[in-house]
Amino acid sequence: MRQFLDEEAEEAEQVRAREEIRGWPELREQIKEDQKMAQKQKASPTRINQLMILQNFATLWIKGFGRMAASQEIARQWHEGKGVHFSHQIRILAHHYQRFEQLPVEKRGGEGGQSLINDEQLQKAALTYLSSVPTGKVTPKEFHRTLNERILPMLGYMLRAPLSERTARRWLIKLGWQRTVLRKGVYMDGHERDDVKEYRCNVFLPLVKSFERRMVEWVPKPQPLGPGLMCKDPELNPGEKRVIALFQDESSFHVNKFKQTAWYALWS
Repeated sequence: MRQFLDEEAEEAEQVRAREEIRGWPELREQIKEDQKMAQKQKASPTRINQLMILQNFATLWIKGFGRMAASQEIARQWHEGKGVHFSHQIRILAHHYQRFEQLPVEKRGGEGGQSLINDEQLQKAALTYLSSVPTGKVTPKEFHRTLNERILPMLGYMLRAPLSERTARRWLIKLGWQRTVLRKGVYMDGHERDDVKEYRCNVFLPLVKSFERRMVEWVPKPQPLGPGLMCKDPELNPGEKRVIALFQDESSFHVNKFKQTAWYALWS
């Protein structure tokens, strides 16, 4: 029973990952670039093996394997027997790479140093910029441009090479943003319900009708003045005020018409 629940949780995580972060077809191409870079930089055997595992995982996922099945198949290929612990470590590695789009930091030797994003001033400046961008308009591309052209120079950082867009994407995730798939839908306001029709016919429309006497009226112009309409002011009794009707169109059919995804803060 517990194993069944674990598998259900895995599948739920699989669906969530598809909706919020980049899929494995895109990431597989990125892994290939990471492998080339790892060979060029003479990375440790551990890093090279991790990238090979991720490439196999991405390939199996694209072929239709679930997270559990893909990790078990890789464990079978790399180790004799089932390799339950190893398959679990593979899923952890895959989850980390899909979320942060980079390998975990090695704890022993290898890649030391601190990321710039750990600087509190840089975090504050980045969050201030992101908060100023209208909802749904945050993108890694614009964040990447702003980091290199405004934020980093303002804080006095002189980098040998500009930050990459991939780094900007990772920083977005670390700062609490996530990519979300935009879905279309139809809003039904229930305007044909019996209680709504009763209110409209017996309360709202009679009330609006009573206001018409105090509204401006547009009437045809007299013949000598030619075709068209002219404004006729209402005849008000002492103490009465003119009523001005304000009409609002709340149609939203074209909202996000050409957008499929958007970045949102987790706390928004």
